[in-house]
This record gives sequence, C-alpha cells and structure tokens, in this order.
Amino acid sequence: MWNGLLLSLLLSVSMGFSFKGATCGLSGRVEDERGNAVRATVATTVGLTALGLVFSYQGLWFGGAAVVFGIGFSHLAARLVPQTVSLVISTVALYSYLQLAGPWVSTV
Repeated sequence: MWNGLLLSLLLSVSMGFSFKGATCGLSGRVEDERGNAVRATVATTVGLTALGLVFSYQGLWFGGAAVVFGIGFSHLAARLVPQTVSLVISTVALYSYLQLAGPWVSTV
C-alpha cells in the first residue's frame, strides 16, 4: 500500500508541477511566448504521461487522489517556483516513478 501511495504522490507532483509550463503557451501574446514553446511542449508531454500512468497502473482511487493533489501542487508551483525549476521537478518525479515502478509496469 505504501508503495502505491508513493507512486501516486510522484505522479501527482509530476502533473502538478508541469501544469504551469503546459498552460504558458495558452495565455499571453504569441510574440512573448515563442521562447517558451519547447518548455510548454515538454511540460505538456510530462503532464499527460503522468496523467495516463496514474489511472492505468494505480487504479481509480489512487488516480483520483493523485489528480486532486496534483491540482494542489500546481497552485503551489505557480506561486513559489520558477517555471524552469517546476519543469525540472516534474520531469524528475516522472523519471523516479518510472524507475520505481519499472518492474511492475513492464510485466503488466
């Protein structure tokens, strides 16, 4: 059970901290956001991957809880963490999830 909670927490951190980078291309003027296109692409990829993994391998209850915590982490990241650092945190959290859940994910 604790392993499932840790994995769900890692995915919620990944979703939450990537949300700010994923939405940067949707708000603001195009001229100002062109430099953030790569960052937004990576953040969207990381966030959607985490969202898909949380429901496919953790189940409905852990998945729903991870999404709720991810929303909380996104508010925290928007206020306290710069956008590049937020993207690094979300990528490291997703990588950690894949390393910890690797044997289970590959056999399912």
